[in-house]
Amino acid sequence: MKLDIDYVRAQFDQLADDPEFTFASNAGGSYVCNQANQVLEHYNHHTRVQPYSRFSPSAEAGHAMDRAHAGWAEALNIRPSELTIGPSTSINTYVMAQAIGDIWKPGDEIIVTNQDHEANSGVWRRKALEKGVTIRQWEVEPDTGLLNIESLFPLLRDNTRWVFFTHCSNVIGAVNPVAAIVKTIKTASNACVFNDAVAYAPHHIADLKALGVDGYAFSLYKVFGPHQGMLYVNKDIRGDLTSQAHYFNSGNPAKDFGPAGPQHAQIAGCAGVLDYFDELHQHHFGASDKKRGAKMEDIHQLMVQHENQLAAPLLEFLHHHADVRLLGKSHTNDNDRAPTIAFQPLKQSAKSVAHKLQDEKIGTEHGNFYAHRLVSDLGMDPDDGVVRLSLVHYNNQDEVNRILKALDSALN
Repeated sequence: MKLDIDYVRAQFDQLADDPEFTFASNAGGSYVCNQANQVLEHYNHHTRVQPYSRFSPSAEAGHAMDRAHAGWAEALNIRPSELTIGPSTSINTYVMAQAIGDIWKPGDEIIVTNQDHEANSGVWRRKALEKGVTIRQWEVEPDTGLLNIESLFPLLRDNTRWVFFTHCSNVIGAVNPVAAIVKTIKTASNACVFNDAVAYAPHHIADLKALGVDGYAFSLYKVFGPHQGMLYVNKDIRGDLTSQAHYFNSGNPAKDFGPAGPQHAQIAGCAGVLDYFDELHQHHFGASDKKRGAKMEDIHQLMVQHENQLAAPLLEFLHHHADVRLLGKSHTNDNDRAPTIAFQPLKQSAKSVAHKLQDEKIGTEHGNFYAHRLVSDLGMDPDDGVVRLSLVHYNNQDEVNRILKALDSALN
């Protein structure tokens, strides 16, 4: 079975705004599906009051928020009490750095990588320095930007408390084998694991219990929804962490790691993304009594097949172009590469190439994309950075052909 791309594109009204424009900057924030916009519109038109009171609009508002919370917990195969919906992943990890770091002490160690977006790096490093904790860096391979699990072993010790790494690089598109890495960590140490999935979730909503992580974060505005961040914290470790809520709310799972007032309409709108996924599944597989997590896996199989077909000709072109350094794998054969494709032009600046592509109505950008350490350690100027083309399942082959034509012109 193939993804019905015409059906998919009909669920995103913004795609019809300019048929000649190709949006290839999805890793910075995706278009919003119609279903999420409909929920947001209804909430703002009819239930824009403080939620969770007994009177009608307020009760309905609370129900809309609860529907999103419960639905996303089901999709991720976690308990609702393990899920916090906050403003963004950067804010969520900042809050978690306070909650986790409060119990660190001199002699403890943490492991971070230089592959990550700074949201899953800087907050932990800063807190470790504050607490006198040793920071060890799991280094990427300097030629490829890939993480090698073999180089993780020597870093793990009895006093390793946490390991932080990404599910998928937002620059090189490498999908890391999270479950295998977690197993390695747990076998060799008593460390907890926190995983950043901002660049992975647009392509697959994962089963978090199957991954075995203790913490997991991603941003829904990159997964076809409102500007919110999803944060999972395993119930087995929550009691060891410091609540960041007001003292009278301490111990409330909904508030411990979400100290700010929730963005009511935005949270309600998160359910619209699940409505979209449900409708997408029904369109392709018919009515089903499968659990939502199983539906997500079905959808993932459709998405990865389609996205691999989109990425393949772009990777082939860039891999063989003499004036380009392609970052990450040059193929999708192993299903461990997202269609997030970054390259360094060798004879002109990344800025110049990005602007040429933009002039051809290709929506793309250049820079370090908050992976400053990675771009720098791969030997590039982090200010100019790389050109990044990032696709998702609603992109189509016609758009890829436009990108290829524009690339050929911009690079030659």
